[in-house]
Amino acid sequence: MDLETLLTGIKWEIIEEISKNPCSPSELAKKLNTTVANISQQLRLLQTAGLTKRKKISQLKPGKPRTQFSLADDFAVVIVAAPGLTRKKLIRLDAEQKKTLKKWTN
Repeated sequence: MDLETLLTGIKWEIIEEISKNPCSPSELAKKLNTTVANISQQLRLLQTAGLTKRKKISQLKPGKPRTQFSLADDFAVVIVAAPGLTRKKLIRLDAEQKKTLKKWTN
């Protein structure tokens, strides 16, 4: 799956939500006004791409453990558009790169 498809529509909305706080599929479905089935499908795609990770957490009440999704790491999508150099790439950010990007984007 290419970046344009991966980082658009509902997948991008999911990334935005889980970047704020880890969420379960049902929480995401409620926030994004869609079905849990749709959210689960999109989360599988994002997890396959390495953008999200899942964690099972136990609930206060007996029953199945709840699954929460969060970002797998800190990422940036870099797009370079210059004569003779046109690239797009998803990169994992280290702490220093993250600081630099925060400065650039403020």
